[in-house]
Amino acid sequence: MTGPVPRIVTARLILEPLAEAAVDARYVGWLNDPELMRFSNQRFRTHTEATQRAYVASFAGGPSLLLAMRLAGDGRMVGTMTAYVAPAHGTADMGLLIGERTLWGQGYGLEAWSALMAHLLGPLGLRKVTAGAVRANAAMCAIMERSGMQLEAVRRRHEIIDGVENDVLLFARFRDR
Repeated sequence: MTGPVPRIVTARLILEPLAEAAVDARYVGWLNDPELMRFSNQRFRTHTEATQRAYVASFAGGPSLLLAMRLAGDGRMVGTMTAYVAPAHGTADMGLLIGERTLWGQGYGLEAWSALMAHLLGPLGLRKVTAGAVRANAAMCAIMERSGMQLEAVRRRHEIIDGVENDVLLFARFRDR
Protein backbone atom coordinates (compact mmCIF):
# COMPACT_ATOMS: atom_id res chain seq x y z
CA MET A 1 0.00 0.00 0.00
CA THR A 2 3.01 2.29 0.28
CA GLY A 3 6.24 2.70 -1.56
CA PRO A 4 7.85 5.08 -3.99
CA VAL A 5 5.42 7.31 -5.82
CA PRO A 6 5.78 7.09 -9.56
CA ARG A 7 5.17 10.04 -11.80
CA ILE A 8 1.50 10.20 -12.69
CA VAL A 9 1.16 11.46 -16.23
CA THR A 10 -2.06 12.73 -17.82
CA ALA A 11 -2.72 14.37 -21.17
CA ARG A 12 -1.62 17.79 -19.89
CA LEU A 13 -0.04 17.24 -16.48
CA ILE A 14 2.67 15.46 -14.57
CA LEU A 15 2.14 14.77 -10.86
CA GLU A 16 5.33 13.96 -8.99
CA PRO A 17 6.67 14.25 -5.45
CA LEU A 18 7.26 17.87 -4.52
CA ALA A 19 11.00 18.36 -4.08
CA GLU A 20 12.38 20.78 -1.53
CA ALA A 21 14.00 22.63 -4.45
CA ALA A 22 10.51 23.56 -5.68
CA VAL A 23 9.93 25.65 -2.56
CA ASP A 24 10.55 29.17 -3.81
CA ALA A 25 9.06 32.63 -3.48
CA ARG A 26 6.45 31.93 -6.17
CA TYR A 27 5.15 28.81 -4.40
CA VAL A 28 5.15 30.49 -0.98
CA GLY A 29 3.37 33.45 -2.59
CA TRP A 30 0.48 31.17 -3.55
CA LEU A 31 0.10 30.14 0.09
CA ASN A 32 0.10 33.75 1.28
CA ASP A 33 -2.31 34.98 -1.41
CA PRO A 34 -5.64 35.83 0.27
CA GLU A 35 -7.66 35.07 -2.88
CA LEU A 36 -6.01 31.69 -3.47
CA MET A 37 -6.43 30.75 0.19
CA ARG A 38 -9.92 32.22 0.53
CA PHE A 39 -11.52 28.83 1.23
CA SER A 40 -8.53 27.20 2.96
CA ASN A 41 -7.60 27.30 6.62
CA GLN A 42 -4.07 28.04 5.38
CA ARG A 43 -5.27 31.65 5.26
CA PHE A 44 -4.80 31.82 9.01
CA ARG A 45 -1.04 31.15 8.75
CA THR A 46 1.89 33.08 7.39
CA HIS A 47 4.05 30.87 5.19
CA THR A 48 7.77 31.23 4.52
CA GLU A 49 10.24 29.22 2.50
CA ALA A 50 11.51 27.74 5.78
CA THR A 51 8.06 26.64 6.98
CA GLN A 52 7.32 25.12 3.58
CA ARG A 53 10.64 23.26 3.43
CA ALA A 54 9.79 21.77 6.84
CA TYR A 55 6.34 20.82 5.52
CA VAL A 56 7.87 19.11 2.48
CA ALA A 57 10.33 17.27 4.75
CA SER A 58 7.47 16.04 6.96
CA PHE A 59 6.31 13.77 4.11
CA ALA A 60 9.66 11.93 3.82
CA GLY A 61 9.42 8.27 4.69
CA GLY A 62 5.71 8.38 5.44
CA PRO A 63 2.72 7.07 3.53
CA SER A 64 1.20 10.47 2.72
CA LEU A 65 1.85 12.26 -0.57
CA LEU A 66 2.74 15.86 -1.39
CA LEU A 67 2.83 16.25 -5.15
CA ALA A 68 3.85 19.00 -7.52
CA MET A 69 1.41 19.53 -10.38
CA ARG A 70 3.43 20.38 -13.48
CA LEU A 71 2.44 21.19 -17.04
CA ALA A 72 3.48 18.31 -19.29
CA GLY A 73 4.58 20.71 -22.02
CA ASP A 74 7.14 22.81 -20.17
CA GLY A 75 7.41 21.24 -16.69
CA ARG A 76 6.31 24.44 -14.96
CA MET A 77 4.82 23.84 -11.51
CA VAL A 78 1.27 25.20 -11.46
CA GLY A 79 -0.09 23.69 -8.25
CA THR A 80 0.18 21.04 -5.58
CA MET A 81 -1.81 18.08 -4.34
CA THR A 82 -1.87 16.18 -1.08
CA ALA A 83 -3.08 12.75 -0.10
CA TYR A 84 -3.00 12.08 3.63
CA VAL A 85 -2.89 8.29 3.70
CA ALA A 86 -3.99 6.14 6.64
CA PRO A 87 -2.65 2.68 5.72
CA ALA A 88 -4.34 0.92 8.66
CA HIS A 89 -7.72 2.05 7.33
CA GLY A 90 -6.94 1.91 3.62
CA THR A 91 -7.99 5.54 3.20
CA ALA A 92 -6.63 8.82 1.93
CA ASP A 93 -7.89 12.39 2.22
CA MET A 94 -7.03 14.49 -0.83
CA GLY A 95 -6.37 18.19 -1.33
CA LEU A 96 -5.66 20.41 -4.34
CA LEU A 97 -4.19 23.84 -4.97
CA ILE A 98 -3.93 25.37 -8.42
CA GLY A 99 -1.69 28.35 -7.85
CA GLU A 100 -1.68 29.58 -11.43
CA ARG A 101 -4.94 31.49 -11.78
CA THR A 102 -4.62 31.59 -15.59
CA LEU A 103 -5.38 27.87 -15.55
CA TRP A 104 -8.55 28.09 -13.47
CA GLY A 105 -11.69 26.88 -15.20
CA GLN A 106 -9.82 24.87 -17.87
CA GLY A 107 -10.24 21.39 -16.40
CA TYR A 108 -6.74 21.02 -14.94
CA GLY A 109 -8.10 20.48 -11.44
CA LEU A 110 -10.43 17.69 -12.51
CA GLU A 111 -7.69 16.09 -14.62
CA ALA A 112 -5.21 16.06 -11.74
CA TRP A 113 -7.83 15.05 -9.17
CA SER A 114 -9.09 12.12 -11.23
CA ALA A 115 -5.55 10.90 -11.95
CA LEU A 116 -4.45 10.96 -8.32
CA MET A 117 -7.68 9.33 -7.15
CA ALA A 118 -7.26 6.57 -9.75
CA HIS A 119 -3.71 6.00 -8.48
CA LEU A 120 -4.82 5.85 -4.85
CA LEU A 121 -7.70 3.46 -5.51
CA GLY A 122 -5.82 1.44 -8.14
CA PRO A 123 -2.06 0.86 -7.88
CA LEU A 124 -1.79 2.11 -4.30
CA GLY A 125 -4.61 -0.25 -3.30
CA LEU A 126 -6.60 2.02 -0.99
CA ARG A 127 -10.26 1.23 -0.43
CA LYS A 128 -11.60 4.78 0.06
CA VAL A 129 -10.66 8.34 -0.84
CA THR A 130 -12.20 11.34 0.93
CA ALA A 131 -12.09 15.12 0.57
CA GLY A 132 -13.98 18.17 1.75
CA ALA A 133 -14.65 21.77 0.86
CA VAL A 134 -16.81 24.61 2.03
CA ARG A 135 -20.01 24.93 0.02
CA ALA A 136 -18.91 28.40 -1.18
CA ASN A 137 -15.98 26.76 -3.00
CA ALA A 138 -18.19 25.72 -5.90
CA ALA A 139 -15.26 24.88 -8.20
CA MET A 140 -13.79 22.37 -5.74
CA CYS A 141 -17.19 20.83 -5.02
CA ALA A 142 -17.73 20.41 -8.77
CA ILE A 143 -14.35 18.67 -9.16
CA MET A 144 -15.25 16.18 -6.43
CA GLU A 145 -18.68 15.48 -7.93
CA ARG A 146 -17.40 15.19 -11.51
CA SER A 147 -14.68 12.78 -10.42
CA GLY A 148 -17.28 10.33 -9.17
CA MET A 149 -17.15 11.15 -5.47
CA GLN A 150 -20.41 11.07 -3.55
CA LEU A 151 -21.54 13.51 -0.89
CA GLU A 152 -21.07 11.64 2.37
CA ALA A 153 -21.83 14.24 5.04
CA VAL A 154 -22.48 17.91 5.66
CA ARG A 155 -21.05 19.80 8.61
CA ARG A 156 -23.64 22.55 8.80
CA ARG A 157 -22.50 26.16 9.35
CA HIS A 158 -19.06 24.82 10.26
CA GLU A 159 -16.69 27.51 8.95
CA ILE A 160 -16.80 31.27 8.50
CA ILE A 161 -15.88 32.61 5.05
CA ASP A 162 -16.01 36.36 4.50
CA GLY A 163 -18.15 36.71 7.63
CA VAL A 164 -20.72 34.14 6.46
CA GLU A 165 -21.34 30.72 8.01
CA ASN A 166 -20.61 27.95 5.51
CA ASP A 167 -21.36 24.26 5.40
CA VAL A 168 -18.43 21.92 4.89
CA LEU A 169 -19.29 19.23 2.36
CA LEU A 170 -17.51 15.90 2.82
CA PHE A 171 -17.19 13.65 -0.22
CA ALA A 172 -15.93 10.07 -0.67
CA ARG A 173 -15.33 7.46 -3.30
CA PHE A 174 -14.77 3.78 -2.69
CA ARG A 175 -12.60 1.52 -4.83
CA ASP A 176 -15.57 -0.71 -5.64
CA ARG A 177 -17.70 2.10 -7.12
